[in-house]
Amino acid sequence: DYYVIASPAAAYFKGGIEPVSIWLSSHYKRAAPGGTGFAKCGGNYAASLAAQKEAAANGCSQVAFLDAAENKWIEELGGMNLFFVYKDGRIVTPRLTDTILEGVTRNSVLTLAKDAGLTPEERAISIDEWREGAASGEITEVFACGTAAVITPVGELVTENERIRLQGDGNNEVAKRIRKTLLDLQYGRSDDKYGWLTRLV
Repeated sequence: DYYVIASPAAAYFKGGIEPVSIWLSSHYKRAAPGGTGFAKCGGNYAASLAAQKEAAANGCSQVAFLDAAENKWIEELGGMNLFFVYKDGRIVTPRLTDTILEGVTRNSVLTLAKDAGLTPEERAISIDEWREGAASGEITEVFACGTAAVITPVGELVTENERIRLQGDGNNEVAKRIRKTLLDLQYGRSDDKYGWLTRLV
């Protein structure tokens, strides 16, 4: 027999689609090379709890982690992947390593972004690039994605010494557009040309 258990769930973030504040962890690391950072397992979430407590104490909804080796490369949040939208139409996410989860929603965003006329890139992104891109306006949006949060805009990155905010009107047009496209697919409101859905009944 095959069973599906369904239950109602509220929005992952209490503000819904509103931009969230993210804490940059300078002391804790989510995963290290040679470990299980790439896997969907409970230990990876447990490793983020101390940093998440630190984030909450600083008024932030989630925590972003840097790499364990050089402490300069953006990896992901405690339970979500990150995307950066550039004013020239590129949409960039950290390339996969053994410390970054290959999220299903991440893969969906890469596909939908390309179909929306954007140019997806998977490459290393440093904290300096985030800081400088936000200040110059080169980076126009940052958003997190995951099964529970779907797609959620990031309004600011908070560190021990600064707040990194994006320039512009904060409309998060790209994040909202991709989010709507993904939800329309998930809820059956649009045709599933990708073959992502399986009808059970």
